[in-house]
Amino acid sequence: MQIEIEDRLLAHVQAVTLSKLRRREPFPLAWVESAGDGSGRRVIWVNETLELAFEYAGSRSIELDRETLEEMTARANSVTGLNLGENAHNPKPAAKVTPVS
Repeated sequence: MQIEIEDRLLAHVQAVTLSKLRRREPFPLAWVESAGDGSGRRVIWVNETLELAFEYAGSRSIELDRETLEEMTARANSVTGLNLGENAHNPKPAAKVTPVS
C-alpha cells in the first residue's frame, strides 16, 4: 500500500508521525484514494510495529512550519486521527509513504 502526497505535506506528516511514535502514541491516519485506486477513504492504525518508508520526489530539504505541525499533531491526537483529506493524492510526481511490512 502506498499513499502519494506532495513533498511539503509529506515532510510534515513524517515529523508528526515520528514524534508520536517516539512517544509510543499510536494514531489513525486517514486519506482519500484517487479514482485510479478505486476511490473511497482509507484509514490505517499507525503504531510502533508498523514499518514506514518516506520517499520524496525532490532532493531538497523542506522547512517545516510550526503552526502546521501543531495543527496536524492536534488532529493526530483526536479521536478521528490525522486526516490528510481529499488533497492527499496528487497526480503530479509526489512523495510516497509505504508501509514496509
